[in-house]
Amino acid sequence: MKKLMSMALVLVLTITIAFGQGKNVTKADALLTKGDLKEAAEMIEPATTYEKTKDKGRTWYIRAQIYDKIAQDEALSKDYPDALTKAAESYKKTMELDKEGSTYHGLAQVGYDQLYGRTLNNGVENYNNGDYEAAYNNFMEVSMVNPQDTTGYLYGAMMAQELERYDDALMNYEKLFALDYYPKSALGSVIYLYLNEKDEAEKALEYVKVAQEKYPEDNNFQRQEVDILIKMDKLDNAIVELKDAIAHEPDNALLVSNLAMLYDMTEDYTNAEVYYKQALEMEPDNRNALINLAVLYIGKGDAIMKKVNDMSI
Repeated sequence: MKKLMSMALVLVLTITIAFGQGKNVTKADALLTKGDLKEAAEMIEPATTYEKTKDKGRTWYIRAQIYDKIAQDEALSKDYPDALTKAAESYKKTMELDKEGSTYHGLAQVGYDQLYGRTLNNGVENYNNGDYEAAYNNFMEVSMVNPQDTTGYLYGAMMAQELERYDDALMNYEKLFALDYYPKSALGSVIYLYLNEKDEAEKALEYVKVAQEKYPEDNNFQRQEVDILIKMDKLDNAIVELKDAIAHEPDNALLVSNLAMLYDMTEDYTNAEVYYKQALEMEPDNRNALINLAVLYIGKGDAIMKKVNDMSI
């Protein structure tokens, strides 16, 4: 008899708990409607792990709505710093559980889109107001809401640059590229940051190569490669790259003059003279080519005079 009573008690408790957890969702919804967001959050959480309610789209939609409202409450959101994350995750969970075309799938899609749009608009507004720190945080939230969207990473990187937080900028650009999105401006920024702010010429050179692969028609990246190679004191490599650039722009007197200077720097004065003259044929008023050729001739003259002076009479 005692055994039967124990079994009956367990059954009653199980049914009571199940009923209670089921009621939690309804109670949380009612608290949400009343605006009691803190209590609503406490009420909904057990339902997200209970067997009978954890796989219901309604459970996760109500959870999404609760945390969405909390995220919009400036005071309350301080107690729930992950509210936006929970809202986004819950909207997505709703859409995973309920098939497309169902009520809660549709409601969750609308809620998710509004959450994304509101967060993005906040970032744009803060940027326009000159509050780059707030804008940066907003764009980081955008990328959290939708990690597969490029907008948050791109704008976040731009804000980080404005704030001179170069590591954060590079981190966001890296995430952008990981999505196989390579805007020309982003590549240019990464090259600049590695070369000028991080003093990492090798990394800058790595991204110049990527830029050339993505934008083969843009000769500026090849010129940047030459500049970087010169900075790295790899003059022979720079000569090879500059010759290739000239092959693409044979009428560019500036490139020809620069090639002459590279030969000058490597003390290959014969080729330097050839290319200075070629640059002047293309552009007779090229001041740099004229001056450098004159210096080269003076150097040759000095060398000859030294030989003369060293000769025994």
